[in-house]
Amino acid sequence: MSKGESTGNDAVPEPHGRPSMARWARRVRRAHNEAGLYLLRGAATAVGGAIVAYGGVWLHAR
Repeated sequence: MSKGESTGNDAVPEPHGRPSMARWARRVRRAHNEAGLYLLRGAATAVGGAIVAYGGVWLHAR
């Protein structure tokens, strides 16, 4: 059997293999960007909460 002949055991490539990988890459990139935004919002909320709490304690102590 020559190298050009198929044995029938080869996997059949998906017709849309590359676009699906590009679609997954876009989804992963979007999830990564959204996770960054949620982390930034969470940090800002924590800092804002700490400032408000400190202000409340400071006003109560005066």
